[in-house]
Amino acid sequence: MNLSVYLFGDLSSGYTQYPNDYTKSIFEKFYQNSQATTQIAIHRDGDLIYYGYIRKLEDRNYLGFCTVINGKMITQIDQLFGIYEGIIETMVRNGYLIHFNDKGEVESKIGHLYENKEEIDLISSSLQSSFNRLEGTSKQLPSVSYAVSKDSVKSFSIQDSEDEILKSSYTNGYTFVYKSKGFNTAQMNSYKGIISRKDKEINELLSERTKLKNEVSSLKNKQRNTTWVAILGFVAVILFGVVYVKVLNPREVTKKNMGKYVYYGPMKNGEPKGTGVAIYHANDKDGRLYYYGNFTNGKRIDNNAIMFYKDGSYFKGSMNEDKWNKGLFFDVEKEHFIGEFRNNIPWKGDWYKHVKEQTIVNGK
Repeated sequence: MNLSVYLFGDLSSGYTQYPNDYTKSIFEKFYQNSQATTQIAIHRDGDLIYYGYIRKLEDRNYLGFCTVINGKMITQIDQLFGIYEGIIETMVRNGYLIHFNDKGEVESKIGHLYENKEEIDLISSSLQSSFNRLEGTSKQLPSVSYAVSKDSVKSFSIQDSEDEILKSSYTNGYTFVYKSKGFNTAQMNSYKGIISRKDKEINELLSERTKLKNEVSSLKNKQRNTTWVAILGFVAVILFGVVYVKVLNPREVTKKNMGKYVYYGPMKNGEPKGTGVAIYHANDKDGRLYYYGNFTNGKRIDNNAIMFYKDGSYFKGSMNEDKWNKGLFFDVEKEHFIGEFRNNIPWKGDWYKHVKEQTIVNGK
């Protein structure tokens, strides 16, 4: 089939589309008439017919696709939902343009589509292949009916008559088919469930750790001797047990021994990819307990990670492997530091007890 593919949407930096041309007004009308989480939007303009799809995201943005065909029409409109839902699954699984956040919600991760041409080319190629497989069920586009306005709009739900939807697709200027549930594939629902459970359990763990930290803090005010060190070691053992038993059930997530640590979470090409947890061995030379955050090509890279240590201290913020960049470091003796780090040493920021104690500028 003679076709072309567009991507468009309202992402983190506002409206964007690729390629960027005269079609913007058509896609904006697609969104203006969107009423459900997902919908097929069809527009006929002479010998061209636009098969669009809009997916509203949980962060109040939306992502759209459109395949434009010259001279032919798709006769099985219901199959379009399956094609586009499969594309959404592929994008989330591979982290193309959108992703699952820590709560299992689909959100955008980019600002402008033109900055991600390589990923767009892969998505476009996949859509073209899917539509070409429908060529056997396509038909020649009938002549334009001038009895109907080219701006006429007709709406349906996915449960309505397929024949009526098909007739509207080539008769009316715009046809919308709404779908409010069942738009996630089985794989996406499964992955979303794992993330949601893990997020809940992580929050419970952090809440429990806060309680433990407060209890230990009260003990610290009474004693700063070897007994205090023993208490911290005991707390670290408890935390490790809680993380392993409550959060990292290997029956629910992928497990892989990475040498220095054991990884639990999603994988891509045999390497950690996405939000996961690294549990360090008991004899870790750096005293690391566990890391929770993003993995990219098997590396721990995240702007909002958390790393716990066996002595009760932890870092939360921007990390690249074991290098701290910017964030919060809780120290068992000096309370905590917020700011920038060089070689994992506070460089520019503030130490806090119950109130700000001092300011560091250029390491001094």
